[in-house]
Formats: sequence, structure tokens, C-alpha cells
Amino acid sequence: MEPTDELINALYRSAIEEECQDYRPKALARLCERLGASRAAWWSRGVGTSGGELTQHPPGQSQTQFTPQLMAALPFTSDQTEASLEVPMRGQIGLALQYRHRDSGVISTVLMQFPPDRKLPAAEPFRRVLAHMVEAGALALRQFIRRDDWLQAMGRANRGSAAMVDAEGSVFAASERFREMLGEDQAAPILKLPFELPESTLGDEGGDFIHAPLHIRVRRSGQLYLIYARKPLPLDMLSPREQEIARALGNGKTLKSIARQYGIAVSTVANHTTRIYRKLAIYRREDLIDLIRLKASKP
Repeated sequence: MEPTDELINALYRSAIEEECQDYRPKALARLCERLGASRAAWWSRGVGTSGGELTQHPPGQSQTQFTPQLMAALPFTSDQTEASLEVPMRGQIGLALQYRHRDSGVISTVLMQFPPDRKLPAAEPFRRVLAHMVEAGALALRQFIRRDDWLQAMGRANRGSAAMVDAEGSVFAASERFREMLGEDQAAPILKLPFELPESTLGDEGGDFIHAPLHIRVRRSGQLYLIYARKPLPLDMLSPREQEIARALGNGKTLKSIARQYGIAVSTVANHTTRIYRKLAIYRREDLIDLIRLKASKP
């Protein structure tokens, strides 16, 4: 097997065997070692956006030098599906590749910097290796997103239909169930979310919101956002404090112990309890317990 093919096979094995979040930095490290590059950066973003995900090797100091602005300034045209070029870089030579991911609206730009005394890799093998590195990364991400579909198929607990997006809503990967819930054509790639992510959900803690008729949960994942969609449940109509008290009631706690837990008056807990029962149209604690068990069993 040719060295180029061996490297490509190693990249795909890494994408399948390693954790998704580890693939990109390890892939860049492997390429720098095999190709003799001193530094490398891999920037993925949605078409026409400036956010996305930037991975660099080595980490640390190089992060102040390879930026999305630098990557965006490379003289590629936006309509190029795949292109490579040489870039002068302060006495060194940079080789760059722009690659449009298959079946998505994501573009990856990879830039590798070589010392002046290093022989540059041949253009065609370089192009092939970087293109396959990008496709292997997309494969790793799709596998990660589809885990919950596989868990559901096996009858096991899962987090719901999932997608990985950036802050501007560009879709990097989406599960089949997520596409179904959004009513998207299964034959066409989903490029962008049909709704905006609220600013309140884009912090480190993430957040939840309703995009009728779906309940959307957002969790930060590195520089991207992992989102889950499910159909609303009865408890979703409660306020955050009412949900806390409802769960406590469902776990058998008394009004007095709940008041002590949250530092509020017993009468306040009683008022919350009355509103909870009214909103949920129930009359017994047993009914509340059933609803909480339903929520726990759903993705």
C-alpha cells in the first residue's frame, strides 16, 4: 500500500475508533508529523458565515496566529468545491485546501505551514489526504449524532433527536429523527436550522426553548452546539421553579421539606402546588408521579 493510502486509512480508522471531539486535533497532529509541517489549522463553517469550529496544532501559542480572519482571507472563491494553493507565510510556505463537505452546507479550510528547508508534499497526494481527512471528520461527527437513534432502536434511554450546529444555525450533522421532527425532506441535505438559536442558549450553560411544536435543548460542545429536539411533555408548561417543586412532590417530599430545601415559605410551596395541579389538570399526587415518570422515560 502506498504511504498516502496508508495515511488515509489511518485517518478513517481514527474517525471510527476515537471519540468524536478527539479526532480533529489528532488528525492535524498526525498530518504534521507525516508531512513535516510545523503548524496546521482546520476551520469549518457554514457557507456565508464566519463562526464554526477552528482546530489548531500545536495548541496554545499558535491559536493567536491562525484565526478565522486569516483563514477567510485566503484567496479561494466561495463557489469552489475543492481547491488548493500555496501561501507565503513570513519566510515559510503554507499549503491550503478549501473543501466543501458532501451533502451539507459546511466548508472546511485547512492550512499547513512548512519550514523553508522542508520539501513540500506533492500537490495531488496533499489534496487527497486533506480531502479524506475532512470527510473522515464528517463521518466521526455523523456517528456521534446518530448514537441516540441507535439507542432508541435498541429500546434504550436516549437524549432525543440530535444535531450539531454553530451559533448561526449552520448544520454540521443531523440525525434522521431530527430531520423528521423538523419536517425536512429526507433526500435533501439540511443546511441551516429553520429557526434562530436564542442568545440566552449560546452560553456555556446552554438552555431550552420552544419552537412550536418542539421542545429544543441546546448544550455547548466545544465551539459548536449540540441540540436535541422532542415533542413537548405536560411538565414543559410549568415554570422552572414549578418543575422543581413538581419533581420534589413526585419524589415523595412533604411541603415542609420542599420549603426548607428551596428556602421559601410552606405557604409558597402550597401555592405552587395548587398552580401545578391546575396547569396539569390533575388532582392527586399519584397522577403527578405518573407524569414525572413519563418525562423520565422520554428522550
